[in-house]
Amino acid sequence: MDGSPAYQVALIIAVGTVAMLLLSIAIIMFMVFYQKKMIQEQVKLQQLELDYQQKMMEAALESQENERRRVAGDLHDSIGGMLSTIRVGLSTLARQIPDPESIEQPKKMLDDTIASVRQISRDLMPSTLEKFGLVQAVKEICDRFQATSLLPVSFHEEGDVPTIDPKKELMIFRVIQELINNAIKHSQATIIDVTIRAAHNLVVEVEDDGVGFEIEVQRNVTHSGKGLGLFNIENRVRLLNAHLDFEPHRKKGSKITLTIPHESIV
Repeated sequence: MDGSPAYQVALIIAVGTVAMLLLSIAIIMFMVFYQKKMIQEQVKLQQLELDYQQKMMEAALESQENERRRVAGDLHDSIGGMLSTIRVGLSTLARQIPDPESIEQPKKMLDDTIASVRQISRDLMPSTLEKFGLVQAVKEICDRFQATSLLPVSFHEEGDVPTIDPKKELMIFRVIQELINNAIKHSQATIIDVTIRAAHNLVVEVEDDGVGFEIEVQRNVTHSGKGLGLFNIENRVRLLNAHLDFEPHRKKGSKITLTIPHESIV
């Protein structure tokens, strides 16, 4: 073996070069592993944040529904009960006074008030939804909206709607209720069509022949604090893992389509 100084220097340089190369590779591998770990942690934190936001939305919406249920119960049981008792008292009084016709107008006003209280109670917490399901509940609110607004609100069902998880069914119902309400209040329509279509996905369409609207304008209204309807709709849509499509560039009216994957409702 050559033991000359030149050979020893070359050997030292070669060993040093290999060592530096191995050290560089180790540093690169460490940086790659570290960056990968950091990315995984960031993804995990983002997922935790999304989960937290979803739970907060669920809690907020559940709190709203609980408050609706409480108010609906108070209206039906307390106020409704008291008004019915007053109605019985008026009927009893009518049989005891010389001119029973004199209280017919107050009785009619009271009957109208009782009917209004019952309707508000049903709107707040629809018993039809719990008893008969989504289709019958939507059909009922279409009939009620038509009766109160004197605007034709037609309902169509296509396919067999599957059994839906009760909490998600209530979310879907609230979205439809708000979409119809918005169409009546803002669209200046002469007719509104509501369709529920069950196939691979559950699809809900709310269409009108009114003036239409720009979705970004509505979002700006919501962000300015002047309206919560669209905010609540989009929150429920996110919780359903669904998609809400506002059909653009229509010559007249608007068409809003809610598409809910089958696996998100069972």
